[in-house]
Amino acid sequence: MPLETIFFGFLPALIAVVVGSVWLSRALTTLSGRIPIQPGLMGLITALGADSPEITSAVTALVAGEHEVGLGVVLGSNLFNLAGLLGLSGILAGRIALPRASLVFNGVVSLVATTVVALLIYRAISPAWALGLLVLILAGYTLLLSFPEGRVRSALPAWLASPLARLLGAVHEHAARKASASPSGKSVSGWWLGFQVVAALLLIVQGSMGIVHTTLPIAEAAGIPPSLVGALILAALTGIPNAYTAAQLARRKEGAAVVSETLNSNTINLVVGIGLPVLIFGMHAEGGVAILEIWWLLGLTGLAVLLPALAGAINRRIGLAIIGLYLVFAAVRVALQ
Repeated sequence: MPLETIFFGFLPALIAVVVGSVWLSRALTTLSGRIPIQPGLMGLITALGADSPEITSAVTALVAGEHEVGLGVVLGSNLFNLAGLLGLSGILAGRIALPRASLVFNGVVSLVATTVVALLIYRAISPAWALGLLVLILAGYTLLLSFPEGRVRSALPAWLASPLARLLGAVHEHAARKASASPSGKSVSGWWLGFQVVAALLLIVQGSMGIVHTTLPIAEAAGIPPSLVGALILAALTGIPNAYTAAQLARRKEGAAVVSETLNSNTINLVVGIGLPVLIFGMHAEGGVAILEIWWLLGLTGLAVLLPALAGAINRRIGLAIIGLYLVFAAVRVALQ
């Protein structure tokens, strides 16, 4: 593979994805102060925008007929997110206090969605059933985030309303604070912000497609199997913007934000990056290709929720443990090729 492909194809595409992701995140954060919806719900929309590199890369690979790569991008990205967002945040910040209610709730949602994908990979359920269940999970979570804290307290029994209200209060408080901290929210028109969102998305989509179309030939020339390209290389490359965002949040000790960014991103990846494409393209990849990824993802997600919940925080030891287990996964994945 000539060096021209790397310097004039791959690197510009990677730069486009990183720049577009940062641009999109800032535009959506500023725009969130203009839209009359609950701040936590706007945070979920922002997470969807941040996931656009992984989703676009996975769909691009599927359209190109590289089903193993497409599946590997999503599962590998979710594993990378746990290490690059939660794990790295613990190392950078030293210790970040985490609200247990938010951590456990978001963790359960992510684990349930991952279990549905595991059933799909094992062909225990059809793609239509998998997509329906994933959409139901995400829709229920979205509906909950759309309610203000007070309405939850008045509509549900006290034993359920109290923890959910605390959860929503923490999520909405962080999202509102993040939006109010935007430096350009009052001086930029809504139309200009909308244009920035569209332009950033187009930049991300084009960059993600470029990364896939240049990485696959480069990896083939280097003798790297397609499944490794998706699970390790593309997963890490498309996860860079999310890792950057998490690092910024960790520096500000925004524990609730780190949790929601990580686990919401993983849930959205599963719904949009696997559930919908598999319904359209089918599950053509061999189940064995994703068995290691899905089981490691279930286990690492469980540990990434359990350990900080027990400690009430994520610290350097927990961060190192999460990153260490991800590196073990990468080593095992390479060894099994």
